[in-house]
Amino acid sequence: MRMSATYVLLLIGSLAFGLEALLLGLGGQLPLLYRRKKLETVGLAFGLGLAIVCPSIAIAALLGIGPIYACVLVIVFMFVVGGTVRLSRAKFVKPSPLRLPPPTRDAEIKEMLKKKGLGALVKKKKR
Repeated sequence: MRMSATYVLLLIGSLAFGLEALLLGLGGQLPLLYRRKKLETVGLAFGLGLAIVCPSIAIAALLGIGPIYACVLVIVFMFVVGGTVRLSRAKFVKPSPLRLPPPTRDAEIKEMLKKKGLGALVKKKKR
């Protein structure tokens, strides 16, 4: 089997196809996933890209259709894999709990104002 230049370009671009499938599946949560786990996200995108490109090339070769139809199959598989990622979204991106700073006490606020030279603003409470 002679490898067409289009097939080679599809294999080289499999990372881009995987990223596109992740974007379709995760939407706006992909940057969050990338920020947390850079290497795993790139590896996942490359694996998904290969899962998109390799079956497309294999089907095109088995059916004896041209490389241009393999490109069309790549687009179809990209939407299929993106839908699969969307179904398993909770597995990829897990929400992290928000960390709130501890509340500032009144005494600390008064001390900060005195350090800044705004001690006149601090008035004693009337009971």
